[in-house]
Amino acid sequence: MKFTAKTDVGKKRSNNEDAYFAKEYNENVSLYIVADGLGGYESGEVASNILIQVFSTCFEESIKDIDNSITDSKVKSILTKALLTANDRIYKLEKTDVKYKGMGTTIVLVTKIFDKLYYMSIGDSRLYFLDKDLTRIRQVTEDDTYVNELLRTHVIGPEEALNHPQKHVLTKAIGIFNKVDVSVRKLNSNGGYLLLCTDGLTNMLDSTEILEIFRKYDFEELAIKLVFKANLRGGNDNITVVIVKI
Repeated sequence: MKFTAKTDVGKKRSNNEDAYFAKEYNENVSLYIVADGLGGYESGEVASNILIQVFSTCFEESIKDIDNSITDSKVKSILTKALLTANDRIYKLEKTDVKYKGMGTTIVLVTKIFDKLYYMSIGDSRLYFLDKDLTRIRQVTEDDTYVNELLRTHVIGPEEALNHPQKHVLTKAIGIFNKVDVSVRKLNSNGGYLLLCTDGLTNMLDSTEILEIFRKYDFEELAIKLVFKANLRGGNDNITVVIVKI
């Protein structure tokens, strides 16, 4: 699978707390991760990078001897173990120094194992699917936010959610608690594009605008153009995108 990626500090922040990982190990196994660190200067950046490093290391150790007989439950076990290991590492480090207080990170992840795609997310970093003809875009993941919970329970409507004062309050994140619920799902697709991104992109551009950029530019330019347009709108946060052609 082809991929392109970019991360950028944006226009308002002094450091980049986002991180990403994108690697095709071979024709049968690929891993793509986007993480958005929480906790402010230094600690957020530490958390997102620990997540990337620990998760990818655990994943690589677990896939050394896999073959095409691997079951869905085994894949889910591999991903869950890697995420829990990263959560434990961040959670314990947060207790060691006041500079790490409140440290955590979001995650959105896609992996290809032979002919199947799996994904997971915690926090408000998102996964989108765009069909191969670029006629539609669909948000695959659900935000783990207070406002999304209000939407889900019909306490507020979509218009109220757009500018809600607690829009960025998360209900789940990696490293905040010693336990975290992990849900691994399969993604069924016969072709198209995947966009993994932090809210630095989606707070600046809506899905219609993202789709228009995909229609307008060559694949190799997409990550650069999405980041450029988000910065043009104000770049209020760090911006990270990983785009995969499937």
